Amino acid sequence: MKVTRTIIADVPQHLAAICKATGYIRADLWRRYGALGTVGISAVAIRSEVVEKKLYDGLAIDGSIRAETTKDIINDILTYKAAAKLLVRGAIAKCAGDESERKRLYTLLKRDEWLSDPFLHRQMRKHFRHGRSSVANQFIVRSDKFATEVVNGNLIITIRIAKKYGNNIVLTMTTSGKNVDLTRSNLRIVVKDGFTEIHYATEKGSGRECGDQELGIDKGYTEAFTDSDGEHHGIAFGKVMTEYSDKASATGRQRNKLHALEKKHREAGNIAKANRIRKNNLGRKKIDARREKAQKQLRTIAYQAAHSIVDKAAVVASEDLTAGIASKHQWKRFNRRMSAWAKGVLAEALDSVCEQRNAKHTLVNGAYTSQMDSTNGLLEGKREGDKFYRANGDVLQADHNAAVNVLARLDDREISRFTPYKEVRRILLARSPAQLSVMGLELGITLQPSADKSYAQLFRNS
Repeated sequence: MKVTRTIIADVPQHLAAICKATGYIRADLWRRYGALGTVGISAVAIRSEVVEKKLYDGLAIDGSIRAETTKDIINDILTYKAAAKLLVRGAIAKCAGDESERKRLYTLLKRDEWLSDPFLHRQMRKHFRHGRSSVANQFIVRSDKFATEVVNGNLIITIRIAKKYGNNIVLTMTTSGKNVDLTRSNLRIVVKDGFTEIHYATEKGSGRECGDQELGIDKGYTEAFTDSDGEHHGIAFGKVMTEYSDKASATGRQRNKLHALEKKHREAGNIAKANRIRKNNLGRKKIDARREKAQKQLRTIAYQAAHSIVDKAAVVASEDLTAGIASKHQWKRFNRRMSAWAKGVLAEALDSVCEQRNAKHTLVNGAYTSQMDSTNGLLEGKREGDKFYRANGDVLQADHNAAVNVLARLDDREISRFTPYKEVRRILLARSPAQLSVMGLELGITLQPSADKSYAQLFRNS
């Protein structure tokens, strides 16, 4: 399994000019190919077009750095397009009427001929908006264009530069390089905050063995995950996220007042005072440092929680939360606290840990998993906060109830990952309570896994 590692170095003066030039390349490529420019054209064809037109030959940077950075940028653009296509596939599954129509649309999308169909064109315009970039602090060094050595206990990386563009660049690491393997690895050089980050890919061995259970997972806010056994994982997740979000919100309110004050002085002609306010009170160093610290904490909690799940499970089922929930208008503070980034890091942690430890992670349709009664699989009862009230008055832990429903959805042949939520609701309402009664058991109908242990035990004893 390939992973990215980072080492830290100083910032030689030559790096600024290279970053500025590659920043121009990045912005120009996104302008040219950020949307319709990639229709029906491959990464190789785009690179050939760049070379044939000699778009960036006039820039005073080494040719290999220019070529590798161009390749990296083009791959970013096409990755963005592939992510948009995945969302469009979901829209096709929800909206296309019959199987033949879905197959036709999938084929057009796969062949990159979506301009020929109004529905596909409309969906791609929605999800594949024209990208742009203002990143101007990084570039790529090819694996055969640098050398390494250890001097006075520090790892030294020497980047070879063509003589007409200047001298070689020497980067002095803060590490001895004892556990650093840069063999056959390209380097991403990132300059920020007075130091240089060197990102490199390395092979990570398989982790410890996974468990042997099948578990359903409900992603939460108070805790990162709750599994279908009722165990909570990553219980500090919500606390860290709430603390960071509330502090950021308070800071933002105060900054808005300072922005208004700075604007007032500038309009009144007090330019010097306005400039002092902007310089001394409206910086972002502390804000960015606080955000980075919180993100690292949340990431650590998410990965630890994912490992504790895979310690138990060989198959993990979780909700597909890549799209928003239709007609779901959460309260304002929840939207601020449960950011899209937080949801993303939970999904990334599960994917990464399952891949590393050879467990299977399956995404299932998450529609109504929190509103269903896990003891009988029916769309009845009501969720309020951390409690789920069954129709008969019994109370279940809401996240555990949802996790059991997610596990049951893994084997539900009627509800696929992309089944529209309205169709899911119709299917759930069509399932008669009589089929799940004791008489239903006599007919050989399997009972859904239950979050209510006493309820399940009652039927096993019947």
